[in-house]
Amino acid sequence: MVDIGRELQVAINTGKVVIGFEETKKAVLAGTPKMVILAANAPKWARDDIHYYAKLAGIPIFVFPGSSIELGAAAKRPHRIMAVAVVDPGQSEILKLVEHA
Repeated sequence: MVDIGRELQVAINTGKVVIGFEETKKAVLAGTPKMVILAANAPKWARDDIHYYAKLAGIPIFVFPGSSIELGAAAKRPHRIMAVAVVDPGQSEILKLVEHA
């Protein structure tokens, strides 16, 4: 089983990760992410927006099992995070999350 928090930290430290809804949406529109992580409590309009564009671009989405506060804590940030785009996983195995989903 992949530890989401640890793998997210490794991806942030060794790869390229875009944090935040607007930045994630821009990255998805550009087609650069390998995957998108959405908080479970993301508003419906945000989920629908990201799902629509990610499906068009063929980008897999993983729904983080916790809230946006917990996703922020997993990313070691002092604020809520609704969406994260993994552009380059670096040395992490975070992409295995979408294989299990």
